[in-house]
Amino acid sequence: MSAVLEGIPASPGVAVGPAYLFRLREPVVPHITIPPDLVEAELEKFEAAREWATRRILQLKEEAHQRLGPIQAKIFDPQLLMLDDPALVEGTIAYIRDSYLTAARAFNLRILEMRAQWLNTTHAMLVDRIADLTDTQILVLSKILDLPEPELGVSPQVPVIVVAPELTPRVVVRLDRSVVAGFVTGGGTRTAHASILARSLHIPAVVGVGDEIERIAPGMELLVDGRRGRVFLQPSAHDKEWFERHEEKVREWEAELADLAHVQPITEDGVRIELLANIDLPSEAALAVHAGADGIGLLRTEFLVVGKSSIPEEEEQFDAFREIAQAMGSRPVMVRTFDLGGDKFPLFLEIPPEENPSLGWRAIRVTLDMPELFRKQLRAILRAGVYGRLQICLPMINSADELRATRELLEESKEELRREGKVFDEFCPLGIMVETPAAVATAEVLARHADFFSLGTNDLTQYALAVDRGNPRLARYYDPFHPGVVRLIRQTIEAANAASIPVSICGEMASDVAGAFLLIGLGMRSLSVNLNAITEIKKLVRSVRADRAQEAAARAADAETGDEARNILMEELAEAVDLSLFETTNGHVPGERL
Repeated sequence: MSAVLEGIPASPGVAVGPAYLFRLREPVVPHITIPPDLVEAELEKFEAAREWATRRILQLKEEAHQRLGPIQAKIFDPQLLMLDDPALVEGTIAYIRDSYLTAARAFNLRILEMRAQWLNTTHAMLVDRIADLTDTQILVLSKILDLPEPELGVSPQVPVIVVAPELTPRVVVRLDRSVVAGFVTGGGTRTAHASILARSLHIPAVVGVGDEIERIAPGMELLVDGRRGRVFLQPSAHDKEWFERHEEKVREWEAELADLAHVQPITEDGVRIELLANIDLPSEAALAVHAGADGIGLLRTEFLVVGKSSIPEEEEQFDAFREIAQAMGSRPVMVRTFDLGGDKFPLFLEIPPEENPSLGWRAIRVTLDMPELFRKQLRAILRAGVYGRLQICLPMINSADELRATRELLEESKEELRREGKVFDEFCPLGIMVETPAAVATAEVLARHADFFSLGTNDLTQYALAVDRGNPRLARYYDPFHPGVVRLIRQTIEAANAASIPVSICGEMASDVAGAFLLIGLGMRSLSVNLNAITEIKKLVRSVRADRAQEAAARAADAETGDEARNILMEELAEAVDLSLFETTNGHVPGERL
């Protein structure tokens, strides 16, 4: 039986081939200083390298545009922003002027400082951008030191599996499927730019394997299962045959799902379910439309602040929100205001020492304490609202006081815009994320002040069960099907219905087959799911009856354990649909875990 490495599924598909080990090496920077009379020359050298790197990235962006399209081309925008970031540019200049460092050493030192800051935050979105930082570092240093730009440099007889600690967007965007069958990396996440490009290029990829990547030797035959995040070392004939058959089934399934983008998510007994998308970036709005989403149920706005050394200006935010509003047209877009704190502190915020960050200064507590930050975002949303149907959604609301304070700030922002003669949406709805047991317990009170509810099951489960959802040691205790959580969800839906305000759900639970079935049964009629789950959940909706889901949900809510509740739901689902179709991405695979 083949040995298996476990990682993160980054790009679906299966690839088999010999391992090609690659390491993207950063240029070696000499540790020397300069006399004062050479300072201006080093400054000019740095500026010339920065301008050259900008042109090179623009060239890569154009290549991505021609090969993959405008959305994928935007992946290179963060690198362009980095090259103009005052923290990087002015920091480098200061090191050259004040410490008499060479341009290469000054720039490299500033990059290393920024990398350390980013890694210290542990926020996934910021960690994702470290590969962009590496690309920027290599390009600028290569020019300053007059070194050739590092390339993959592979021309094998048969397509290979590239194995590397890290792959940057600059490397991935130029991969040739006839040469590279797939890749495996020690670091990375599913939302990293290298992973996004791999999916666009249809190159199977597994990332986040960690130190286990050291088990792979040059030339070793690998089987990359990019759908489940597994790498088979020296796969057997049985393994390869199994995957060949399974991939054929998946291709048939995906062809069927593709046709669903243009049909309505209506249950067999005629109940219309609104299917929305959760997105992280403006470029994903077009993907949501293409997938047939009814709107955006969660726009995470942290992309505007993560990695930034200063508060984003109103115009930058306005441009981003307008792009999304225009892409979605008449479809609703719920814009969650900055959910900072916990593991999401941008560089311009001083991180307070907290033993329990998830219970500390975060979300609405941060923004209400920083009216300058909050006001700019509210104004940007109001102004962009005239281009579509934007709605403001507040995270981590626990009391009516927080809602009243926000509404007061919102009205002040409207009055400012009126005085300035700027056009804005006078009637932009203001709703809340229901994420704590306290919010559920006082839902009937909060409903008097909120225009809508959005139920965040990720945090609700965490707080209800007193389980840190980011702690792998506690993974078995984190259970959204726990009867206590199910009853909290039901209570929230009932409170919203009693107050006649809309209620939706945007947690991971909605992207799960059993979870979506349960939510429909509990009376939820609006589900916001991950982009890649829209068509699958739509197929589920069209395959079940809402009345049967209601019966199953009632029994699940009365179950004694989460496992029992999930079993009840799966048994009911098994009678309604062919579950093997929904298991093509989660079913049993051969191989043993190392």
